[in-house]
Order: sequence, then C-alpha cells, then structure tokens
Amino acid sequence: MAIEFKNKVAVVTGAGSGLGRSLCVQLANRNCNLALVDINKERLDETQSLLKPFGIHVSKHVCNVADKQAMQTLAEDIFTQHQRIDLLFNNAGIVFEKPFERQSIEDWELIVGINFWGVVYGCKIFLPYLQKSDEAFIVNTSSLAGFVGFPTQSAYCATKAAVKALNESLYAELKGQNIHVCSVHPGAIKTNLFEVAIANSDNPEASRKMFDLVSKVAMNPDKAAEKIIKAVEKKKMRVLVGLDAHLVEWVKRLLPVSFHYLLAWGFRKRG
Repeated sequence: MAIEFKNKVAVVTGAGSGLGRSLCVQLANRNCNLALVDINKERLDETQSLLKPFGIHVSKHVCNVADKQAMQTLAEDIFTQHQRIDLLFNNAGIVFEKPFERQSIEDWELIVGINFWGVVYGCKIFLPYLQKSDEAFIVNTSSLAGFVGFPTQSAYCATKAAVKALNESLYAELKGQNIHVCSVHPGAIKTNLFEVAIANSDNPEASRKMFDLVSKVAMNPDKAAEKIIKAVEKKKMRVLVGLDAHLVEWVKRLLPVSFHYLLAWGFRKRG
C-alpha cells in the first residue's frame, strides 16, 4: 500500500542544491513538510524560496553532518519546530578525484566524515524521533560506486559501499518497527558534485575531460528525485537510478573479477 506524504515531516540533508533540492521539490509537491539541512546558508535560502508556492511548513538548518554534536542539536531543533519527524533523507555527500597514493589522510577524513559518519549520525540520532511516528522512513543515498571500486575514487567508493551495507542491516533490524529503509544507488546525476570533484583533483584537466564525458549521460536531478520518491512511496528496499547504475551492477554481477581487469586497463591507459 503506497504511503501518503501529506502533513508528514521529512528531513533532507544536502538540501541546498542538486539531488537534495530536487527531492525537496518532489516532497513539497506531495504536501510534505520539510526540514532543509545544508552546510551552505545561501543555497538553503534558494531552496526555501523555491518551496514557497507549495504552502507547506519549511524550516532551514545550517549544519555540518560530520559534526556529531551539531547533528544532535539539529534533531532536537527540528522536532521542536515540527513536533514530529517521519522521513529522513541522508543525502549529503562529497567526492574527490585523486589516486589513493596522492589522497591525503585529511581528504579521507573529510569524505568519510560526510559520506559515512554523516549517515550514521543521521540514522542513530534521528531514530528515537522516527520511532514516535506510526510509519517512518530512512532513505540513505549510496551510489553505483557502492557496487564497484573505481580507480581515483577509493574514498568515495569505500564510503558508499559502507552505506549500502548499513542500509541492508537497518532494513532487517527496523522492518518490525514499521520503519522502512531504502538504499538509493544513483548513477551520474547532473549536480555540482562533479565540480567539487574537479576542484579537488590533482589533475583537473584530466578530471574535467572525464566528467564532461560522464555528464553527457548524466540524469537530470529532478528526474532522479522523482524515481527515488516513487520508490519510497512503494516501500522499496533499494532503488537504482539511471541506466548506468543498472549497467554497472549487471556487469559486476556477470564479471565480478574481470570487470576490475577492465578498470585497471583503463586507468593505465589514462596514465
């Protein structure tokens, strides 16, 4: 039985741009009240302005999801303002494009902090509030990179694989509490994530060429968000978003070892 979003409250991290902003629009279109979370205040203001015509209750919260204490305060603030929390979208993420040997420990700490600890903090800290709802949802954004370890993206792939495993464990544990967990695996989405990756690359020119190529097949974030929300409505455990996500998972299943020979060959050729 499909869920009804009207009058529920959804928390969306990374709501200031890209997929997070598009998720907010999709939820608002279904009369769902929103708590917008992002580290960038200006982008939050832009998202809030987009949501004004929907006439829903919107709160905005500047927060670094990698900060445990800030996340604790965030949950308290949201519950105080909305008096309920029904859906949690742990969507904030970051990617660097560097070979492992040239990626610093500080790079790893930043990526793991946002992509993994941000999700763990969100699930752990918001869980008591979600348990108060008659029916709640945790929607954690992994990636097609959660299926395959790509060269130059070791930290990103490691965190997304960890999120995938976390989602699977939580799905089994929380199903009996009427808390549904959905693992989201997008392929390439046209967001500013590419620009962040290029900006933090040790070879921006090569990264620009690669991401320009990827952008040609990347999905519009509005279309991706629509697919995700429809999967949540149907209480799906997992949703793959984009032809590339389906293709990568299929090839990985078919050629679990040989696929990595191909990636290694491509990395050597790229130089």
